[in-house]
Amino acid sequence: MTKIALITGGNKGLGLAQSQLFLEDGYRVVVVGRTLGDFETLGSQFGDAARFCEADLATADADEVMARATGVFGAPDVLINNAGRHLKKPAWEVAPDEFDAVVNLNLKAMFGLSAAFIRLRKDVGGGAIVNISSMAGLIALPSAAAYVTTKTAVVGLTRSVAVDAAAFGMRCNAVCPGFIETDMTRAVLAKDPDRRRKIEGRIPTGKFGTAQDVAQACLFLAGERSAYINGVALPVDAGFSIGF
Repeated sequence: MTKIALITGGNKGLGLAQSQLFLEDGYRVVVVGRTLGDFETLGSQFGDAARFCEADLATADADEVMARATGVFGAPDVLINNAGRHLKKPAWEVAPDEFDAVVNLNLKAMFGLSAAFIRLRKDVGGGAIVNISSMAGLIALPSAAAYVTTKTAVVGLTRSVAVDAAAFGMRCNAVCPGFIETDMTRAVLAKDPDRRRKIEGRIPTGKFGTAQDVAQACLFLAGERSAYINGVALPVDAGFSIGF
């Protein structure tokens, strides 16, 4: 039976790579996002196996989003909480509304959708949740207080949900990406090659990861090969967070 994955923010960046990999693996995928982004590339490649559900997760009602997503293919077997935002500011410069905006998307939306997913599936049992945290959920980063706060909280949320949802045969794990090669990082670091060299010098393998590296971790944690893994925050950072 074909499995269904709901991937938030699955229309660009790391999320797009996740959507592509799950589709290649035979899943039907519902992508939730504010705008289409690069979703059309999925539609042209995978046809009706990829569908888009428009929602601003920072403000939307989680149960309503889950109901609309379920109306596409049926109840999802997998929830990938990928949508998020960054804020590059030290703590003393972050305004209350800026902090709230990061918390609303990075944490509240994840909490709401995870709870809605559990309510949807608890009577039938099974299913997996994969939350995208960050190496910032494991270590401190400069000038990113709001972001680090939320990504650290994601690790705690993952562990708590893992314990609560296990009674229904569900698992919940987190992926903590390190420095990943994306269009954004390439654009930023192209202007500062010295910074790139410094970062690479602190990565044991000496290179950035790829969006596919993160997607592979998500696919593993969503599937049966990780059936006895629950409540884990998995770094995908080539060892950066161990303090090399």
